[in-house]
Amino acid sequence: MVKPNPNKQTVELNRTSLYWGLLLIFVLAVLFSSYVFN
Repeated sequence: MVKPNPNKQTVELNRTSLYWGLLLIFVLAVLFSSYVFN
């Protein structure tokens, strides 16, 4: 009785949140480096 669609959506959501987290970390690193080197 396990439906594959909710699992697939959960995996896609986790992957999307992971990409957003990496993008946020990258932006914060760029802002921090520009703040330090100025």
